[in-house]
Amino acid sequence: MKAVIDIGTNTFHLNIANVLPNNKIVFVYKTYKAVKLGEGGINKGIIAPEAYKRGVNALLTFSKTIAKYPVKQVIALATSAVRDAKNGEEFIGEVFKKTGITIQIISGNKEAQLIYEGTKAAINLTNNTFLIMDIGGGSIEFIICNQTHIFWKQSFKLGAARLMDLFMKNNPLFPDDIHNIENHLDINLVDLFEACKTFNPTILVGTSGSFESYAEIIHLQKGSRFNPHKQMSYPFNNQNLVDLLNFFKASTQQQRLNTKGLVALRLDMIVIASVITAFILHKLNINKTILSTYALKEGALLTL
Repeated sequence: MKAVIDIGTNTFHLNIANVLPNNKIVFVYKTYKAVKLGEGGINKGIIAPEAYKRGVNALLTFSKTIAKYPVKQVIALATSAVRDAKNGEEFIGEVFKKTGITIQIISGNKEAQLIYEGTKAAINLTNNTFLIMDIGGGSIEFIICNQTHIFWKQSFKLGAARLMDLFMKNNPLFPDDIHNIENHLDINLVDLFEACKTFNPTILVGTSGSFESYAEIIHLQKGSRFNPHKQMSYPFNNQNLVDLLNFFKASTQQQRLNTKGLVALRLDMIVIASVITAFILHKLNINKTILSTYALKEGALLTL
């Protein structure tokens, strides 16, 4: 039995699972905590004091949970908020001292690799060329691939928490705010656009929280439920997705509060994620989108 902890910029996840010989993952326990580790420091290169405390306390709770199970291996991975923080090593040391958990900082390149490994375990990527996009709080990973090969991958410091801190000065966003975000993406994603010209991906695979929220909300609007804990993938109707993205881009906080299926953790972050998602779909002229509920955590369970 393995435990994997994903120490993200917004959310810490704990998954405990058995990995069977056929690489099937059988989850025993799943939980997450909205730590907001990047709050107050993500664009300053530090973990701010209150966020630091929340992070240590969350991992103390996780360590007590892990102790209740016959876990043989604990994999704790820190991503953008810790790897870019001046006090990241100090945070890692304090966590080890208080919990015994050894945290490994992974590079953006390694993060992209693990996201790919998780995604291809959930979705048959076939021989088509796919673009995987993982919108985190601190970074976004893009991977151009099929089922057997990664053609190109890169991590960008353009996560939703970073962009929210830089650009979300009005709520709802003004048209100029959206324009400024899109212009920032246009300038900073040149490597992605060049790679897409070379490899021409035709299908977008969205992973992690924002895309799970899109699927849950769309399902609830239709009167049914989507359970990301039971489904590994979900094909979007692209028009439904685009309509939802446009709603969020122009939404007030009250409208988002009234949106069934949107958890409090993503109340503001979903606006930035929607701007990013809509921008990518339009810029790359992609008309087919799939959710993968497997990403970094599952990739780590399968390969580390």
